Amino acid sequence: MDEVFCRTVYEIEKTHWWCVARLRIVEDVIDRWIELPAGARVLDVGCGTGAVLEALSSRFEAYGTDTSPLAIDLCRQRGLTNAFCGTLEAFPRHGLTFDLVTLLDVVEHLDDDLGLLRQAQRSLRAGGWALVTVPAYQFLWGPHDVVNHHKRRYTRAGLRRVLRAAGFELRMLSYFNTILFPAALVAWVGERLAGVRADPRPHVPPPPLNNMLTTVFAMEKYLLRGITLPYGLSLIALARRPL
Repeated sequence: MDEVFCRTVYEIEKTHWWCVARLRIVEDVIDRWIELPAGARVLDVGCGTGAVLEALSSRFEAYGTDTSPLAIDLCRQRGLTNAFCGTLEAFPRHGLTFDLVTLLDVVEHLDDDLGLLRQAQRSLRAGGWALVTVPAYQFLWGPHDVVNHHKRRYTRAGLRRVLRAAGFELRMLSYFNTILFPAALVAWVGERLAGVRADPRPHVPPPPLNNMLTTVFAMEKYLLRGITLPYGLSLIALARRPL
């Protein structure tokens, strides 16, 4: 993550519709599917500039890791003292095991996604949980993926395969960001037909549009309580380390 992009994310991730709605969905999955007790030990792998880690820290004994020194510095500016610079393999609190590990739009950044997921599995207590989100569909590859240094996008079958290969038992796997998928697909096709590309750098839309997009996307937390969504811009998985 380059410096300008990292600082931009730090400035907007508590207001940008995608960041806010994704966090609401993640918190709802934790509450509805796992129901962790207060004080449970959680690790946010690839915590970035810390908005999710801050939310988790308000409820749990939460830690974060990221390989970007700048991201960890920005976490510190949020008052997050349990954020550490480095890989999961080099996490400095040796001997800790976790009730939940979150990998939110992280594994697509690595050549060895399976290796990271195996490390995450080993960091969990027996019966512990992993919550994973990734971007969906390789055909949607675009400038956003390039600026974010992605290695790949996923299908449901591909994410299922790598999670099982890492030793997890899958409990929930669904596409999400489904309601906005048709509009995003039309925009994607239009850009290519016109030969133009949208600015891949994140920015917050005008407040009325930002609020509407937040509401629409966050509504999917109710759908995910009972059904598997058939398509979407992203995938979300909840998996468990066997007892």
